[in-house]
Amino acid sequence: MSDLPPWVRHTKRTLPRKNGLTCAGLFAGCGGLDLGAAMAGFELVYAADSDSTAVSTYSNNVSPYAECIDLSKSEISPVAKGVDLLLGGPPCQGFSSAGPKKKEDPRNKLWNHYLEYVKSWEPKVFLMENVYGFLSEFSDFSEKAQIILDGKYRLFARRFITQYYGVPQFRDRVIIQGVRRDVGSGPLWPEPTSPEFYHYTRPFSTAISMARALEDLGPADDPSGLFADHVSVPLGATDLAIARHIPNGGSLKDMPDKHLPKPYFGRIRTNTSGWRWFYRKPRPLIPGRSVISSVRPNYATILAPDIILTKISNEWRWKPIDAEAHTDASGLYTSPVKQRRLTIRECARLQTFPDWFLFVGKPLDIHRQIGNAVPVEFARRLSDSAASLIIHGDNARQMPNTIVGQIE
Repeated sequence: MSDLPPWVRHTKRTLPRKNGLTCAGLFAGCGGLDLGAAMAGFELVYAADSDSTAVSTYSNNVSPYAECIDLSKSEISPVAKGVDLLLGGPPCQGFSSAGPKKKEDPRNKLWNHYLEYVKSWEPKVFLMENVYGFLSEFSDFSEKAQIILDGKYRLFARRFITQYYGVPQFRDRVIIQGVRRDVGSGPLWPEPTSPEFYHYTRPFSTAISMARALEDLGPADDPSGLFADHVSVPLGATDLAIARHIPNGGSLKDMPDKHLPKPYFGRIRTNTSGWRWFYRKPRPLIPGRSVISSVRPNYATILAPDIILTKISNEWRWKPIDAEAHTDASGLYTSPVKQRRLTIRECARLQTFPDWFLFVGKPLDIHRQIGNAVPVEFARRLSDSAASLIIHGDNARQMPNTIVGQIE
């Protein structure tokens, strides 16, 4: 257990001492971004989201100061005016690679409402999270933001791959940082644990693998297990028939043509590799792919890897299945282990929610909450950098690179 990441080891709610700064969250969901701020020492004074189930989860785990409202239709309350840090993750379905990418999706413009709150509350720094595709919107966002905010903020955008920030997950996101001009010239970002490169299958020294993050949970779907939510949504017959022929690190592209099941048999492959995005199965010895809000197994990360779970010195360990040993002459792999989705707790772990964090709702509701969240550990590091900028201004760059809210 000593090799587990720090955020895994805590089964009881533990937060560091306050850093003297306040924080509020909009489009807060179940609270991944805001919990990260709390773990960096911020005092949470307000949060809002339109999803009542997510707000219940937030209230039970993060802060009682959360309300369920439609931020696009509600009057702006003065409750958080003068807050030090404002957080937010306006819905991004129109820019997400996992969705239909409809540019006319009305949710694409919810950042306008977020900026109206910035204008009213005048936080010293604000952070807004979105998918990588939002970069195509940043020029329009910046132009309108300067008008809405009367030029009082400097705006910066940066792309992050969260596996380089203490997260066992390759999650590709954009963070917008707004710094009030009287606070500093900005920006101040967290330092990666190793040089960043856009490659989700190449190992690196500081990576937290899926195995390291998840293996201590023990067998999934075990009624006698330590975690009641270490359970998975069952796979349907068609998904089971496909998943058992997908090796770790593979996808539907790895199935020979003659073995393809309905509805894929006889169809022309979509590109030279053929359906490489469908039914991906993760590699257990590197960070996982992005946890998403769906449970459809033709996306990643939905399927669990093929592993043999054994107990060594009273601790559970993963041993990946040797794909070659289970592949026949025609190139068809057949898994020797039970196929399943990742469990709720496994998805929460990949998003670095601590084990004391319990979700409200039905399994599909919970998967949506987890998939829409910002990884807590990444949020903590973002918030820590924001705190340093708020406290020290431009001198923050000369300060020691410490983590204010580190829990050991």
